[in-house]
Amino acid sequence: MHWGVAQIELMTILHLKNILRDWMFEAQGIIIEGDNFNIIKLLQSAMKTWKVSKCIEDNWSFLLDFNQVLFSFTNRDCNKLADVCANLALKSSFVWKDISFQDIPPSFLFCLKEECDSLCLL
Repeated sequence: MHWGVAQIELMTILHLKNILRDWMFEAQGIIIEGDNFNIIKLLQSAMKTWKVSKCIEDNWSFLLDFNQVLFSFTNRDCNKLADVCANLALKSSFVWKDISFQDIPPSFLFCLKEECDSLCLL
């Protein structure tokens, strides 16, 4: 089966409902970043409509459990860590139970350090 990039981005966002935990809904909100400008704009528009009409498809209803939902477009070149995470998720579980350096893949740590260095955070 061949899927377009836009369809995969939507499927990824929809998959969030499968990994959310109850305690996450206590946060002030959620920021969902994507590198497909058209999908982010579509979701921003849909969110406004859903809030006004209180009518939302079942598969998106989990978003209304958050106090605030922001959809943010991020240029792919500025979002390399997200790309590393997506590739790691394709190969294996991206959820680490223990945050020790031996459990975290080196590719993730390398990219995280690169991004922190470019922001002068480390």
